[in-house]
Amino acid sequence: MDNKPISPNLEDGFPVSASREAMVAVLRAYGTLQRLMEPYFSQFDLTPPQFQLMCIAHRFGQDALTQRRLAREMYVSFPNITVLLKRMEKKGLIERNGNPRDRREKYVRLTEAGEKLLRRVWQVHQKQMDMVMEGLSVAERKQMTALLNKMTAAHRIEGE
Repeated sequence: MDNKPISPNLEDGFPVSASREAMVAVLRAYGTLQRLMEPYFSQFDLTPPQFQLMCIAHRFGQDALTQRRLAREMYVSFPNITVLLKRMEKKGLIERNGNPRDRREKYVRLTEAGEKLLRRVWQVHQKQMDMVMEGLSVAERKQMTALLNKMTAAHRIEGE
């Protein structure tokens, strides 16, 4: 078996494995996504997590989206979602309303301003996504999607 790393940057004296190489590749890809997407979203005065939150809230529409459900959908902790929601509420992009049956629970919805901004982003978003995925064929993009979804599903938390 050839233990020579695919990436020469892994020649650091630590054990090389397919798992390590995959993890390094995922982390590098994540860093690339951050580098490309943060300036893109900043032109809309958004961060990538704020955009993700808006997309989820839009998908739920008028259906009840609790803060806890939103945290699970975004794979973040409840305290982190609370901070994110406060910032977005201050910007007027979302609103939170109490559940009349459970005062501890709040529902999240996009405001009209949030919906308008989301539509504005989506007018140019496909072009940005295509630019980010340059270098991969459509078939490779689908393969990457399937593999990452498979990995994520193997670690799904009960109730998701």
